[in-house]
Amino acid sequence: MHESAAATSGDFFSKHRIEALSDGLFSVVMTLLVLEIKPALTPAGDDQAVQQTLWALIPSLLTFGLGFLISSIFWSLHHRKFQLLRHTNPKHSALTLAFLFAVTLLPISISVYLHAKHSGLAQAVYFGNFTLIAIMLLTSWLYARHAGLVDTGVSPGVSGKLTRRITMMTAIGATATIASYYHLAYFTLLILPVALYLRRQEKAAQP
Repeated sequence: MHESAAATSGDFFSKHRIEALSDGLFSVVMTLLVLEIKPALTPAGDDQAVQQTLWALIPSLLTFGLGFLISSIFWSLHHRKFQLLRHTNPKHSALTLAFLFAVTLLPISISVYLHAKHSGLAQAVYFGNFTLIAIMLLTSWLYARHAGLVDTGVSPGVSGKLTRRITMMTAIGATATIASYYHLAYFTLLILPVALYLRRQEKAAQP
């Protein structure tokens, strides 16, 4: 079935409207993230005060940078998912909106973390938000596969690859959330090398 025909049916409709909404929402949210970084300077501040303020901003900038990076990864996965779809339907659109709702919570979770960096709960909220985004993305993708929304020309290998990537992001987020809550922040340092190793293994397994 062509997308134009699907768009006129009661069960399927064009995916492009929700894609446009997603891009706009991601751009706004990713811009809002940086607004929580506010230099504590006064008009009478001298060079030393500026230097000290800039040094004090480094942890917040790193937090923002990580949040921006992870958000970019989710945007890329979300975009890739829609590339593989022929069209969407009401249930898939609802799941996608739930995914976007989780994305809109990022400014709040990052604000909580920036104002309480040493709190295990604040760190868990920060990573938990990313985990929620991953869960909603995975749910919408699995439903799309089950409902036959994926383009018939997409090979099972390509679909499986995207499933593994989103699942890996979900597992990483859940691990970071639990580790942070129990004040095992150092454990989260293992996430990146593990993710890179799994990514390397996935490439090695490809023909």
